[in-house]
Amino acid sequence: MDKPVVGQIDCIYLPARNKEETIRWYQEMLGLRWTGVSFDLGGGPEIMLVTPKREEDATLTYKTDDWEGEDYDMHLLTFKSDDIERTHAHLKAQGVSVSEIKLYDGNRKNFRFYDLNGNRLDVWSGWL
Repeated sequence: MDKPVVGQIDCIYLPARNKEETIRWYQEMLGLRWTGVSFDLGGGPEIMLVTPKREEDATLTYKTDDWEGEDYDMHLLTFKSDDIERTHAHLKAQGVSVSEIKLYDGNRKNFRFYDLNGNRLDVWSGWL
């Protein structure tokens, strides 16, 4: 097969215990725009919110040994920031639980944070 039978990722379904609170949090903390149906990031996939039936199904974080050691809490979503230091400082000032910014292989920076639903998310700088 010369060409994939699917194209780009169109949307991501993010679990949200309370949709209205989650919408406000993502608007205030990340400046995302809610369209009434999804968060439009201005390019790439949109983020849609779904309410899980069981509380324990409300997180995207899972354990892996494939990333940064044993039992690493892996994230499912990575956001890109053109100014990672500013993004980090903004979230930290808002009281969001953030990790320190880490330089990987001398060519990219990342940090992790948790949203109000306990989803562990990642921010990266793009290639340096």
